[in-house]
Amino acid sequence: MNQKMDFDDILIEWGYRVHNGQPNPKDTNHLYHLSQILYENGWPYNVVEGLVQNLLEQDSEREKLMKKVIKYKDKEGNDREITVGGALKQGEEHPAYKQAKQMTDTGDKPKGDKVDEPSDFDRNTNQNKDVDPDYTRDSGDVSQDTKVAIEKLNDKRFGVAAKTETSLRKGYIGQVDADNMKQFQSEMDDFLQEPTKEKAETLVEKYKLSQNQNGKKLYVGIIAGNGRKILGEGNEKGTHLVNKLSDVLNKFVPLKEKGDVQRNAQNKLQSASKPELKTVRKSDDPGVKKLFSNPPYNRLKERFHQVFGPVGEDGNLLRPSSEHSASYFKQSVDENSSLDKTIEALKELEQQGTASPEVRKALEDHKKRMNDISENFDTMSQEERQKQVEQSYSDMAREMHKADPDIARGLMKNMAEMALYDTELAAGDEVYLPSDGSFPSADKMRVDRDGKGVVEKVAGVSVKFGKNGAVYGFPGESAQYQKFHSDEDKRTYMRNRVGHKGHALGVRDDLVDDKDKFDKMVDESGLSKVIKNSEVVRTKLSEISKQIDEARSKIEDENGKYSIKDLVSIRKELEDLNSQMKSVLEENIDAKELENIMGRSNAREFMKGASQSLNIISMASVLNTSDGLSVLEHNHQTIDKDGLHSETDKGTPNLKDWNFQFRAFDSRGGGLLCGFVGGDSPPGEI
Repeated sequence: MNQKMDFDDILIEWGYRVHNGQPNPKDTNHLYHLSQILYENGWPYNVVEGLVQNLLEQDSEREKLMKKVIKYKDKEGNDREITVGGALKQGEEHPAYKQAKQMTDTGDKPKGDKVDEPSDFDRNTNQNKDVDPDYTRDSGDVSQDTKVAIEKLNDKRFGVAAKTETSLRKGYIGQVDADNMKQFQSEMDDFLQEPTKEKAETLVEKYKLSQNQNGKKLYVGIIAGNGRKILGEGNEKGTHLVNKLSDVLNKFVPLKEKGDVQRNAQNKLQSASKPELKTVRKSDDPGVKKLFSNPPYNRLKERFHQVFGPVGEDGNLLRPSSEHSASYFKQSVDENSSLDKTIEALKELEQQGTASPEVRKALEDHKKRMNDISENFDTMSQEERQKQVEQSYSDMAREMHKADPDIARGLMKNMAEMALYDTELAAGDEVYLPSDGSFPSADKMRVDRDGKGVVEKVAGVSVKFGKNGAVYGFPGESAQYQKFHSDEDKRTYMRNRVGHKGHALGVRDDLVDDKDKFDKMVDESGLSKVIKNSEVVRTKLSEISKQIDEARSKIEDENGKYSIKDLVSIRKELEDLNSQMKSVLEENIDAKELENIMGRSNAREFMKGASQSLNIISMASVLNTSDGLSVLEHNHQTIDKDGLHSETDKGTPNLKDWNFQFRAFDSRGGGLLCGFVGGDSPPGEI
């Protein structure tokens, strides 16, 4: 076993990767990060999985009791089942509440319920119970709160120095940031030894400290990007580093009122930089009607049949765009007011000290270059125009990145599609921008023609921006992706939420209830060889689906109607039903082969429950029967010290080229979220 880290190093790294800086072996998300660290350090798969499984099985007696199923009769006298924890959450009006309360009110304190984390991970104030509260240091009186804050600040495993060392070693911060954090620790310690309003205000100003409204995060704003979260996150008990430092600081400065300064600035810039042209042509325009007469876009609802574009003397869309490149490019430069809005927003943020003037200058220089290109468009060759547009966006991105990487990445998420659109217009390509804000799965349309001008393909291009080697941009909903399948039946396979009528598990009920349809979908997905007993899996999925229907029926009105809010109100019950599939999956899925087919992280998502596994099977079927939804293409852009880099890939049916996440129980929904990664960086290795 090639262990590159000793135990202490592993704990430090684990503490950095979890969101709150305090590893909890009972938290499955925390265990995921631990397993990744161990894999990276050469631990064998079976050893890591065994360790994780052992940790997962170490539930406290109370946790086991909360999961215990009890039987009861509802108001109509029907037999029902619910967990103890579920009954308690329903309140005293629930028929099973009294029974659950009696089971928990035994008078015995459950073992293992002392703290959420092992004692090494959370040194709380009880360890100072023998300390004289009137203890005085040379520098003055130090309260119990500040004593604990000092202890947390200088903790060898999870204090500021440990977090800084890990961040530096992993490349999340640079040496300058590390030096600043060392100074921060020293000055914070000095403040805690003798807290004063003047010292608190100096710390807040010097290190640009801010806090979110719930007080769980304390941001160090002098560090760019996510590095500002270096101190980790507080917890409900108020025992973590962030809690303790914030408690003392907030006695002198209103950090909570100030809020997350950097996030507020980013939100302002995100809103300002969103591109939107003025001239829109809709389905009553002959050119638009012709454009959307081609598959797969002729299958979309008519409200999506609209694009931004210049018009001719007859008031109709100029088509094709490749023969009117100058007009389209001029429209893009003149009508896109986002640059001016962003420049003005940056001026305001500069006055607040949350943005660098160099970022604004990079945008102003880019704006001037684009205007120059537009004015001289027809005097340049296509190759020269394309090169100048690419260079202008690249220079802008590089200069912004040099001044403030976090702001640069935030702005480029909105500017990426315009960078690609403007570059292709300059090159004389036939491209169009859909103007409907909810246009499914694509930001841009490209038309490919043969030598005689006949349309060969209309491709939707999804434009994303992000870090190299990661999932680019926000993933799309499988329910949107499926709309581009040539088979009408497959366009209705999935929905974006668990619990809907006809799609109880997020996938059409008949695809589960009908054995032939289920077997066909599994065969098409390419996953049949990982399922040991397909009928056992299908039967359990169908059983859970019917239980979800039963749960939903309780929230429907007399007309059988229900709202998203209604579904969210029974979220816990739906999640509990969904998780009942885990044991069946563990017994009937070849985990190793599953990982070989779709990568480690996708395999983990698959094994989380009924909805996750079924939706991935369904999406795999859609991909495998459409050549990876070949009518969609995926552009991804990255930014580094050399500028902006852009690549466009075609979709593939290879599941390792996709990253799957699942969000179908909360108020946002989304169902199976699919992010295209491409062959260079399989999602299992992210």
